[in-house]
Amino acid sequence: MNRFLLLLCGCGAVVADHIHAKDWEQPIKYEGIVAIVNGNIITSLDLDDQVKMAMLASGMKESAELRKEILKSMITEEIKWGLLKKFAGKVDWVSEKDVEDSFASIAKRNNMSSESFSRLLVSKGINLKAFKHSIRVNLSWIEYVKAKYGKNVNITERELVATLNDIKENKKKESFLVSRMFFPVTDSGSVKAVENRVYTINHMLAQNARFGELARKFSKSPDARNGGDLGWIYEGQLSREEYSALESMKVGESRVVKNSRGFYILQLRDKREAGKDSVTHLRFIQVGVPRPEYANGQDTRALINQLRSHYSNAKAFIDQARTIGCFVSDPLSGILEAMAPEVRKAVEHCPVNGLSRVVSNEQALFVFCVLDRREEKIPEPTLNDIRNQKINEKFSIFSDKELSELKKRADIKLDKKYGKTSDFVSQL
Repeated sequence: MNRFLLLLCGCGAVVADHIHAKDWEQPIKYEGIVAIVNGNIITSLDLDDQVKMAMLASGMKESAELRKEILKSMITEEIKWGLLKKFAGKVDWVSEKDVEDSFASIAKRNNMSSESFSRLLVSKGINLKAFKHSIRVNLSWIEYVKAKYGKNVNITERELVATLNDIKENKKKESFLVSRMFFPVTDSGSVKAVENRVYTINHMLAQNARFGELARKFSKSPDARNGGDLGWIYEGQLSREEYSALESMKVGESRVVKNSRGFYILQLRDKREAGKDSVTHLRFIQVGVPRPEYANGQDTRALINQLRSHYSNAKAFIDQARTIGCFVSDPLSGILEAMAPEVRKAVEHCPVNGLSRVVSNEQALFVFCVLDRREEKIPEPTLNDIRNQKINEKFSIFSDKELSELKKRADIKLDKKYGKTSDFVSQL
């Protein structure tokens, strides 16, 4: 039953030692090997595992373009680990507790305990050790960049106050609820390759892939860890090119934007009229059943519709759903304006103790039971919030440059069916 709730972060294979990039046009001779990175292999089984996780997480169907994008992410992770492993035993950047805490946060995002989430991954044939290794690599990379470049990051109090004043002034204007992916261009020769990759990923969105999961997997921005969620954005918080695009976008639309740093994919989740400073906070329970094709032929659509027609209030509906074995979540909460468009439409006019219409995705059918709703004033960002945002932006620039240099020196051999190695590497 929990298969349709799975939202996974990426994870990759264990990796490399030395670094030096070259083209390699001959097919790899060992059956099942799709790439060799600095002497370490990525097998077709490794890739299959990653693709399976990405499909579960994003809602996408398997395709050649998805496999190529996943392989790029795996190679990038191998390159990072090739550097990071040199510090093993010398620098303790990430503890076991850090890894387990991060794993627990992923489980929580799926409304599960760590133990339940572990069992689910194992039941799907996913290598739990590799999954946690990927968490360690990505956490360690963040700490490595901070350690190396921390002395170069300086945010003045004057800069923070000026930004806060701009935000206060711009709150009188229209604002936008935005998610974003970022793909840096580190040299002029890679512009076309990066652009091609961005439009490939944007095409995945057009096929109803989940933006947040693609952002976690592919975006190079610090906010990728949050699914690219930027929250409510006012003029002055993004580049001129990004803000200009948002002004002409429709709610629910995604668009590619280019500026001097690289390419962005923006998703406009909502617009708020000038001067409005509150949002609607909901508490709800999610009741679900698998679609008939995943329920051994049972007509689960008729079941959930019949259940909804017989019980008009949330408590009675939830009690009966539990009795007959439906999935019933723990109480959840969220901002109405920040919810996925299809969920928002289902619950926006739903009263307290009421039921939403039936909502479906590729694997399940849901009803949302509203427990509480209230208007909340949107808090202004603090100076510390702004400082952290600016620090993360600067670390992101240093991370891009560091990784770009490692990629240039990486020794990568690629199965020829994935194309020319130099073209492939330019899109990493």
